[in-house]
Amino acid sequence: MPRTAIFFFFISSLILAQNDSIIVDDRYLEDQFYANFTYIGLMNTPPQISKTGFSYGIGLGFIKDLPVNERRNFGFGIGAGYGFGTYYFNVKEDFETPSEINSTELKSNKVSMHTVEFPVELRFRTSSSTKYKFWRIYPGIKFAYVFSLNTNLKQREDFLVEDVVEIDKFLYGLTLSGGFNKWNLHVYYGLNNLFSESKNNSYEINIHEIRLGLIFYIL
Repeated sequence: MPRTAIFFFFISSLILAQNDSIIVDDRYLEDQFYANFTYIGLMNTPPQISKTGFSYGIGLGFIKDLPVNERRNFGFGIGAGYGFGTYYFNVKEDFETPSEINSTELKSNKVSMHTVEFPVELRFRTSSSTKYKFWRIYPGIKFAYVFSLNTNLKQREDFLVEDVVEIDKFLYGLTLSGGFNKWNLHVYYGLNNLFSESKNNSYEINIHEIRLGLIFYIL
């Protein structure tokens, strides 16, 4: 056999051996861990409450990826995690009438919430077992329970947030995450009241929150 033929036979054998050694994972999973950072806006605030400062939130957790088709680019995600939100606002007591309260005495108040959150997502993406940069869009819903609450109220020493607003311990809302590769936008809209009126209050409060920011997914 000529030396040239022997050389090409040797190279072809190496290439075939390399191809046989490549294992394609047809059971791959995506986006198992997440971290989000968001700006918080308060909606439906009455005249007696005004938003001040920069309200923000974070979320960290794990989502079980559950593909349902053969390509594994469509499925569900069910998870659990930790959430934190800090809300800055000015709030008035209203045991008399709003017009009798001197608004110049108001200072910025802060409420911080620690939550256990449970996201559920419907997942559409352009991924594959060998494609690590892809488009995704994940609509869903998130449930949360407030297990710790901290307040820093500066109107006066004996002022309690419970005098003016009630804070719902159970929260839920719609979520939407989408983007390409590592950079993804994240939106959350609260469906139930974040703050509602206290029994000591005469004006109606039905505040919802909306969060807008970035979310990062990790395998």
